[in-house]
This record gives sequence, structure tokens and C-alpha cells, in this order.
Amino acid sequence: MPKLILKFDERELQELAIGTHPITIGRLPDNNLVIDNPAVSGRHARVYREGDHYVLEDLKSTNGTFVNDKPIARHTLLEGDVILVAKHTLVFTRQEGEPDAADHEAPAVRAGSAPLKPTSLLAGLDQGRPSQVYDAVVPKTAIPTAQGRIGTVKVISGKSSQPEFVLAAVTTMIGKADNAQIKLYGWFKPDVAAAIARKGEGFSITPMGGKLSINGEQVTGRREMANGDVIDVSGLTLKFSLS
Repeated sequence: MPKLILKFDERELQELAIGTHPITIGRLPDNNLVIDNPAVSGRHARVYREGDHYVLEDLKSTNGTFVNDKPIARHTLLEGDVILVAKHTLVFTRQEGEPDAADHEAPAVRAGSAPLKPTSLLAGLDQGRPSQVYDAVVPKTAIPTAQGRIGTVKVISGKSSQPEFVLAAVTTMIGKADNAQIKLYGWFKPDVAAAIARKGEGFSITPMGGKLSINGEQVTGRREMANGDVIDVSGLTLKFSLS
């Protein structure tokens, strides 16, 4: 399956497989790939499948998207193309071959055919499920910060899919949507209640449609997370650790 390899300062940070649904790139936490840099637009660019090819499209970003040092508005990706978004580079490769049969069966989502829905960077790509949710994958292991620290959240109360979660993705979504990494259960729970994003040496959390509080204080906008914070998201209580 084709993939993008994210690099920064020549360090390989992670790989993103490209399936039938677009991968969105930008500064906002509802993108598949979040780059928390002022030079990156909220929704900067996206990569999507078009027939047998994969296309990179700039989403009218402020500072532009570049391929092989040339600014682009829309570009059909070729093996080894180097995409530049601010100071981050993404290398496109199809070295592992064509998409598998299940990937061909799932309908592609084209620009304008469906509203954006936020998603987590999942631990695997659901290739066969027809969906209008934008899917992507995360590294097999968590990406530590520059100081080698790993973020986790432990379920204190409420129901979720497992008792503890490693924050392996650049962005982790909390909600009842099928592809939310941290699941909420309940008829009236939001599809996406909040998003946890890596930010430099730490993590931040942003409410996305659910009630959010940290240490008993209501949160209405983006909030930096501190080691030991107790987070309540639409009835699910989590304890954040950075170690």
C-alpha cells in the first residue's frame, strides 16, 4: 500500500498508509496528520486517491505546499516525491506495491463529496469498510518526544474499549465514532468529544463536541496537559501521565 513517510530534521517520525480516504494535513487537531507549527495552516493540504494515482492538493494554505522544492496547487504524486509543509517533509512511496483487493472495494471519497469528520490516527487502517470518515494509521510504537517521554491515559471511571491507552498518534480522538481510538459508549455520546494532540515536548487537548473538564475545571478551548491531570470527557474519566 502507498504511504507517506514523515520526517523532520532528517529524522523519520512515522509512516502513514494511504487508503481509499484522504489524509488531511494541517495545524488543527481534526486533521489526520497534525503539525503544530505557526507556519502550517489549520487545514493545509490533503492526499487522496484518484483512479490508480494519488494526488496531493494544497488547501489554499497561507505559506503553500511544495513538491521537490516547487510550489504546487495540485500534483499527481510519483515515487520518491518529497513534500514540504513548513519545515516538515513527507516522502511518498509505493515501494510495497499496489493497494490490495479490499482497498479497491471501498469507495474513494473525492473532494466535496462528504463533509470532513475528525478521526484518530488509528493503530491500523480499516481498508474494507465503506465509510465517509477519513482514516489513517499510526506508528507501530509510540513516538517519544525529543526527551524520550511517552504520553498515556488511564481510565479511572466510565466505560471504554481498554483500561489504558498509549498516545501513539500525532492526534488521538475520543468519541463513539467507529474509528475513535479512545472509545465512548452510550446512545447520546458525541462521535468525537475531544482531541489530544502532541505539542512539542507535551500534549494538549481540545473539546470537539463533548463536555470536557480537567481537574474539575471546565475546558472550552485548547488546553495544555500536565502530568497527573484528571480529565473528564463526556462521562469518561482519564488520568494523564507523561513519563
